[in-house]
Amino acid sequence: MAIFPTLFGFSIAFTDWNLASLTGQKFNGLDNLWQLLRDPFYWNAMVNMVIYVLFVLVEYAIAFGLALLLNAEIRARKFWRVVFLIPLMLSPVAVSWMVGKSMLEYRFGPVARFARWIGFQNPSFFSDPWVARLWIEIMDAWVSIPFVMILMLAGLQAMPKEVMEAATVDGATPWQRFWNVTFPLMLPVSLTAIILRIIFKLKLADIIITVTSGGPGGATDSVSSFIYREYRDRSNVGYGTMLAMFYLVIIVVFITTLLNVLSRRLRRMT
Repeated sequence: MAIFPTLFGFSIAFTDWNLASLTGQKFNGLDNLWQLLRDPFYWNAMVNMVIYVLFVLVEYAIAFGLALLLNAEIRARKFWRVVFLIPLMLSPVAVSWMVGKSMLEYRFGPVARFARWIGFQNPSFFSDPWVARLWIEIMDAWVSIPFVMILMLAGLQAMPKEVMEAATVDGATPWQRFWNVTFPLMLPVSLTAIILRIIFKLKLADIIITVTSGGPGGATDSVSSFIYREYRDRSNVGYGTMLAMFYLVIIVVFITTLLNVLSRRLRRMT
C-alpha cells in the first residue's frame, strides 16, 4: 500500500508525461529535476511552507493556554470543552466556504460590509500577500488548534497532583508553578503535539485551493496546492510527480532531523 505507489511515483517523476498530449509517457532523465530547481513558483511555495510551519508555535501557545483554562476549576467546564472542540468536527473545505468564500467575500460578505460601515473603502482580505497568508493561517488554525488542545489537556490531566501541591505549599506563584513545574513536565507531550501539527501543516492544501487557488500571484500557495494545480490545470503528470517526490524527500529529511535533535535535547534535560 505504501511502497509500490512510492516506487511507481519515482518512476513517473523521470518522464515527460502530459495527459493533454497524444505522445504518452516518455523518459526524459533529469529534465524535470532541472526544471524544478529553476521554478520560482515552486520555491515561493516552499518559502510559504516555512512561514506556515512557523505559525505552528503560535497555534501551540494558544492551544496550551486553552488546555490550561479547561483544566482549571471554571464554571461550565464540560460545556466549554465541547464548544472548543466544534471546529475540529468541521471539514476544512466547509470552513473555507463558510469563512473564506462567504464571510470574507469582499462585495457582499458580512465582514466586508462591517469594514465598509466603519470606514474602510475597499476591504479586500486576499489581495495583499501577507494579509492573505494571515487569513489562510487563521482558518487553518481555527480548525486545527482543538486537536493540539486535546493532547495538551490529556497531558495536564495525567500530571501528578502531588507535585503541584508541593509547589503551592513551598510558596510558588502561579507563574512559577507553570514555568518551573507544569511546562517542564509537559515537554514530552508538547513536542509530540508540535511534531504532529507540523506533519499536518506540511500537507496544507484544501483551504488554499478552495479560497485563493494560491493567489494573489502564488503568494498563498503551499507546496501541496501548487502540485495539485500542476496536475489539474496543466495535466503535467511527470513534472507534478517530480515536485511531489522532491517534497517527500525534504519532509522525510526534515522530520527525521527534527526528531533526532529533540530526542537528544530531551535526554539531556531528563
